[in-house]
Amino acid sequence: MAATRLVWKGRTSSTFLRVSYLSRDLARRNHNAASLSEYTDVPEYPEILDENREARKRRKTEAWHQKITGLPTLEQKLMELNMPKYYGYWSCRLHDAKPTLQGTPFTRYATRTHVVEGLPEGYHEKEAAGALAKELKDSVEELILLNFQSTLSRRNFGLGRAIEKRQTQNFLLGLHKILASSLAPSAEHLKDAVVDIRPRVEAFWFLGGLQPDNLLKKKRRNFKYMKDKEHDPMERSIQAESSPCLCVRTSLGLPEVVSREDSLATSAPVPVENLDPRAYGFKFKHKHATIVTGFWPGEKKEHSQLWLHSREFEEKFGLEFGLHNVHNALIQKMIISSFSQAFAHATYQGFGPVTELTYPIVHQSAISDGQKWNFSLYQMNTCVLHSENATENPYNNILWLSPEQNLFEAVEESGVKGLNEEVLTSLIAMYLKKGIIRENASPYLAPYKYLAGHNAPEEYREEFQNYLRDLLSGRPRKLLKPEMYLWEKIYKKDNNTRPYESPRRFFEDHFNQMNPEKRRLDEYSPIYIPKACRKDKKQKHKPRLDSENLYKYD
Repeated sequence: MAATRLVWKGRTSSTFLRVSYLSRDLARRNHNAASLSEYTDVPEYPEILDENREARKRRKTEAWHQKITGLPTLEQKLMELNMPKYYGYWSCRLHDAKPTLQGTPFTRYATRTHVVEGLPEGYHEKEAAGALAKELKDSVEELILLNFQSTLSRRNFGLGRAIEKRQTQNFLLGLHKILASSLAPSAEHLKDAVVDIRPRVEAFWFLGGLQPDNLLKKKRRNFKYMKDKEHDPMERSIQAESSPCLCVRTSLGLPEVVSREDSLATSAPVPVENLDPRAYGFKFKHKHATIVTGFWPGEKKEHSQLWLHSREFEEKFGLEFGLHNVHNALIQKMIISSFSQAFAHATYQGFGPVTELTYPIVHQSAISDGQKWNFSLYQMNTCVLHSENATENPYNNILWLSPEQNLFEAVEESGVKGLNEEVLTSLIAMYLKKGIIRENASPYLAPYKYLAGHNAPEEYREEFQNYLRDLLSGRPRKLLKPEMYLWEKIYKKDNNTRPYESPRRFFEDHFNQMNPEKRRLDEYSPIYIPKACRKDKKQKHKPRLDSENLYKYD
């Protein structure tokens, strides 16, 4: 059969061959040019990475820390912090209203806090505060008579501590009303201040450098790669709670007391009490990483001016452990409450357990039962305490605590006896302290800072917000974390007395075995969407939770 010549739209096949040869020559020239550009005068070698188990684990942890730091909004950071643990972290619980006898040194180590007796000189303006204290003396005396000369209500509030706490809360709220209304004309920052009554304050962080417990030592001994690391320090999760009576919030944060490079903030002594927290009387509990500072993200008045606390715990603590130990319990309470308040505030500014501060954060506090008063200042210089940062940290936090003073000596039928104007002056000076404007106060947050400004669809933002609020609410899950019961340990784990029973539990070997400790927050069955509720008829399931994009499809 005679050969035919291919023709396509007036062009022969030879034309296409010439074009293909030309494109091949151009590709070769570009390849040669690219290969020449790869040459450098100085050799550039790839980074040599340590491939042992510890180094790989450290790099994985650092990558997770960088991911949290790089997320644009506060809500996404909090969600990613909870992502590794579906049932929550096994955390040590620190509560400022429940101090332990031997817990003060450990709380100083856990918060890396140096305690200074007495308030710093020159930080508050005492002259203006002293003049105002004389003007408000009569109003304060009337408030004292109203609260402490007779009972305010015939209701029975229960135990004596409950009555004392309610009485203190009423007195502190009334005292705040008097001071705020009188000081507002001369203090611009108090005119639009916001007051929170009994706000909920919690903080969560990782604490390194702790000695391992016996269970972890046994686990390491039985694992061939960890035999030589049996006594290496470990890291634990810490969940702290504070229960203030009242918080005053303004739009500006307080200035630093000392420079972050001052010797008091870099080399002040902090005790190294790194035993297991249970040795100091603290308890553990499963809970999601919860960081709240008394209000939800998005409030304009997000800086704390003053925190007021009650001291009803002293009576019970003194009866159990002696009155000579009450002062240590007071220090423990102020460390836990001040650190929790400052840490939660730092997290709302974009810092947190894995993101270090770029400037110090200062909080003022006062603790009182109406008559006895202590004032404190807390400057947070560091909030990253995981791994070796607990001991090899270039910064430490500082707590200034004033000695105990009485606002009045006694309440008699004739009136208040011995009103101490110095206590009133110190309290007014804390109200009058003005905040400062900081440039780039949230360097690790996007300009919109919160989830409301995220570019995801509104329905995704709403579901993400609701899911996060459920986590931070502290309510337990519908299905609690699976556990090995005692009879199972005896008859299944230690002694195989049930060989014909189907292996279905998480500690038994089977095809669908899953360790609940390693279950992530995004490991769940996709949620089915009914046909009537589908926007896209092809999408039968909702997307899966994701901290970066809020939600994503598998």
